[in-house]
Amino acid sequence: MEYKDYYKILGVDRDASQAEIKKAYRKLARQCHPDTCKDDPKAEQRFKEINEANEVLNDPEKRSRYDALGSNWQQGQNFTPPPGFEHIFGGGPFGTQGRAGGRTFTFDFGGGARQGGGGFSDFFETIFGDIGLGQQASYRNASPGDMGMGASGSYGASSSRGQNMESEISISLQDAHKGTTREIALQGPNGNKRLNVKIPAGAHDGMKIRLANQGNMGPGGAGDLYLKIRLAPDDRYKLEGSNIIIEMPIPPWDAALGKTAKIKTLDGTLNLKIPAGISSGQRLRVKGKGLAHKGDLYAQIKIVVPKKLSSEEERLFKELQKVSQFKP
Repeated sequence: MEYKDYYKILGVDRDASQAEIKKAYRKLARQCHPDTCKDDPKAEQRFKEINEANEVLNDPEKRSRYDALGSNWQQGQNFTPPPGFEHIFGGGPFGTQGRAGGRTFTFDFGGGARQGGGGFSDFFETIFGDIGLGQQASYRNASPGDMGMGASGSYGASSSRGQNMESEISISLQDAHKGTTREIALQGPNGNKRLNVKIPAGAHDGMKIRLANQGNMGPGGAGDLYLKIRLAPDDRYKLEGSNIIIEMPIPPWDAALGKTAKIKTLDGTLNLKIPAGISSGQRLRVKGKGLAHKGDLYAQIKIVVPKKLSSEEERLFKELQKVSQFKP
């Protein structure tokens, strides 16, 4: 197996004090935290090594056992525990059994199978399999600025989850209004799978839906997948918060005389009373007909005139022009 130089990993001397080790760990943990180095594929592995080194050097018993190996080893060098090493600290032979953090490990230096828990390296499990791992915390519950501030001062790589993922899903305004269920396909190292995702009524552009444990895998389990909602453009409606705006074109005579007109909403057709004398740009409010009924519907008036007049229409407009006293 590969030898781990924990002092080199933390960048401290072999005679470093506990305070120096703690300071070095906190600095490196913040620098290599997966949430800080999302674009660095090697950050998570580096983060695990830092946590493993701190787990050993921050514990007097583990550090003493590690130092007993001597200082002639180099990082990455092939390693086999020296004969009799398992008896130095009064423990039973590693070839029997030991417990670590409530888990059972069986080590066989004769080339047989070894049973171990996930997270720490084979080197760690071989040397410290019969020592409890102590209280650890997962980085998923801590910000990079909190690293090293837990009860034991150690954040175990064995409990670190995989990184969260983010993707986008496009839905119509109608789906956002009433809610819907959409099927999505996920591709992963263990194959493809399909999930039904419930989109709640009132979903808005930029809203995120969390799918627990559907992100990248890590030693402590999978991270989460966040689906960002994108509303597809709609030529008929636009949103202002939870309010829906619809443009309503009307001819000048309806604007002058008033009328009851039909408009199409996300809930169907309704009658809207247009008061006499309304102007372009004015809005008529229909209460409770906004997105998911959380807002209102506003019909924005747009007065339009015919591009081509019949002879009778032209005559009447000219007559109106003569008799009207209206001065805008």
